[in-house]
Amino acid sequence: MKAIYKKLMLLLLIGGMIGCDDDAFLTEKPKTFYTTDNIFSSGEQVDQVVVSMYSRLRRFKFVNAQMQGIGTDVLDAPEFRISSAFSDYTRINSESSQFRNVYDFYYELIALANTALQAASDPGITFESDQSRNYILAQSRFFRAYAHGMLGELFGGVPIVTELATVPRYDFVRSTRAETYQFAIDELEAILNDLPETTTQSGRIVRGAAQHYLSEFYLALGTETNDVAAFDQSIKFASDVIDGGVFSLMQERFGTRKDEENTVTGGADVWWDLFRMGNQNYADGNMESIFTLQVDFDAYIAEDGEAFLNYPRYFSPVYRAIEGFDGVDEYAGGRGVAFYAPSPLVKDIIWEEDISRGDNRNAEHNISRIIYYNDPSFPELFGKVVPQEVIDATNQGSGWLFPIFFKLTTDQFIGRDQGQDNSNIFRDKYVVRLPETILLRAEAYLRKGETQMAADDINLIRARAQCEVMASADQVDIDYILDERARELFVEESRWHTLLRMGGTVAVDRIREYALNPQAKATLTFDYNLWPIPQTTIDRNKDMVMEQNPGWAR
Repeated sequence: MKAIYKKLMLLLLIGGMIGCDDDAFLTEKPKTFYTTDNIFSSGEQVDQVVVSMYSRLRRFKFVNAQMQGIGTDVLDAPEFRISSAFSDYTRINSESSQFRNVYDFYYELIALANTALQAASDPGITFESDQSRNYILAQSRFFRAYAHGMLGELFGGVPIVTELATVPRYDFVRSTRAETYQFAIDELEAILNDLPETTTQSGRIVRGAAQHYLSEFYLALGTETNDVAAFDQSIKFASDVIDGGVFSLMQERFGTRKDEENTVTGGADVWWDLFRMGNQNYADGNMESIFTLQVDFDAYIAEDGEAFLNYPRYFSPVYRAIEGFDGVDEYAGGRGVAFYAPSPLVKDIIWEEDISRGDNRNAEHNISRIIYYNDPSFPELFGKVVPQEVIDATNQGSGWLFPIFFKLTTDQFIGRDQGQDNSNIFRDKYVVRLPETILLRAEAYLRKGETQMAADDINLIRARAQCEVMASADQVDIDYILDERARELFVEESRWHTLLRMGGTVAVDRIREYALNPQAKATLTFDYNLWPIPQTTIDRNKDMVMEQNPGWAR
């Protein structure tokens, strides 16, 4: 930078000495202009834009705290990290960067999709085949639909953007929430025949992913409009996935470690296998995997510094705070610094005996609650179980001790000989797994009043989990489904999207009841069912009034 600065100053000096008598001297004659009209010449180049959409979504899903569920009924920052909590509503408003970051991300994804669509529609671009071109178009429209649908769930009606802006615009108009959902639905329905049922290139969009989101957005549309026909369509598209013969729940142990047990706790089952490295993709033999984001250790070391999941660091407790416990290894869940902590709902309430007796998702090898002293300098304690009163005393005022969720960490860290410190794992991340599709269908049945059908769907998942207590028709309501989603999809689902698309006061009611930190209950003194439109977006849109969502006055 210093060298560039010196050269720039030298050029300015020379320019001053020569003078400006000849206006031609100031006339720029660029040799090349790059625009979307001339930068692409082949389908492979357009596909790189598509690849960048996968990459952007991966980074967003991996690092954005709100996408993990912070501030909801399932997750927040522990007490000692209260400054990073998303639950003090005296500090949350329409100018908060958390809302702006999410809003901007989805529109950046839309811009990339529109770039790829414009380029791929150019007749001068050469593709390997019509099928290749159609698949690139279909993936691009998928991401455009996905982004609009996600915006609708969080922010309500938003501007629908289908073209690249070539000049600054200040006159965007919000659609209604129903119109936003309908746009996403129309896009997804249009591309179904151009998406493959399966693909050997793990991570690429398949038809089941589009059908899943059709089910979700029809469900959201029906919830918004109270239209039974929308619920029927939600059930139809979910059934296409559930009963279509391509996907199925994994019922038996499988994958890279099917003959092994958790080396920390002992024990293992098919649920544990779902989250072991190398088991996340359909091509790996995982028949319930619909859409994943790709992680690869070798690529991470070689060139892709984002191909990792920082779950052990962010989601694991700080067991080393206990006097007599030493280490940041598998027995501690990794090098945990507890940026996030489970709420009472996820930690205890959903696992109560009368609901979850026998549920293997709560088995010790899946959620480890027992801590053993392991510091040899405390021989009188070594190997013994840490008593609950010691855990409570160590936790007092900090909240950094909680169970280890082995779906978010591993018992076999890799890369320590290459500089890794047990902060990360290197397995692929689910975006959509079949149980979520099943729970969408259950919710659609419930909203139609078909509670037995809803219970039957929930019991597909509970039977796989070996629950001794099955759901009954008279038990099933929205809270029951949300609890089941927490048991099955903790950190997998984007909990904010789930809660806010429910409408009404579902989100705020559950936050008030189950929030980890007391300030959420103390400061959440108003109701809302949408996030605020970022104030910067409203202010920039000077040529058209953009209304703020209720409850979020500046």
